[in-house]
Amino acid sequence: MMIEQLIDRKVTIRGASPTAHVKQRLAQAATDLNRAGMLQAQCEVVNEALCQLATMLYARDSDGGWANVDGLTGRLLVPAPWGNSGWKKWGLRQWESVVLRSVLMARVPNVKPLPLFDYCDTARTWHLNGSSYPTLADAQNYLQRRPITVAEWRTHGVKQNDRKHQGRAAPTYPPPTQKVAPR
Repeated sequence: MMIEQLIDRKVTIRGASPTAHVKQRLAQAATDLNRAGMLQAQCEVVNEALCQLATMLYARDSDGGWANVDGLTGRLLVPAPWGNSGWKKWGLRQWESVVLRSVLMARVPNVKPLPLFDYCDTARTWHLNGSSYPTLADAQNYLQRRPITVAEWRTHGVKQNDRKHQGRAAPTYPPPTQKVAPR
């Protein structure tokens, strides 16, 4: 296609005046595209936080032991991006940490491959699965093969939003005023 034809098409499209229905559809399509980009960007942010956390967790002390993980239990000794005290430190928003925690919690029970992070209900603590992922390369490989996906993010984000709004009454609006015809 010639460049002149492209420019002519652009001018034609710009000058077109779509009907109201088409305008609504175009606006909805633009909103959907924007949301898709937003969801993907949010996933990339939390995946990057997980990669940085993994790098930090596999750091070694001068004696060769893990610096940021309990050597016996695997318990995380640094605030996690999904934790109540960690989301700010990792540059996340509070609601992003809640959704991330929900995604990670869903991955914990009997998922193959075993998740990188495990949760202990009784102690209410998070642990690094160092037995399944003994090196940083193994952890990075897991995070590349099993990143937080848009589908997971959307599913758990909707669940969190539903929980947040649960119990709230639907907004009530005043009934429209009725005009009484004079007699």
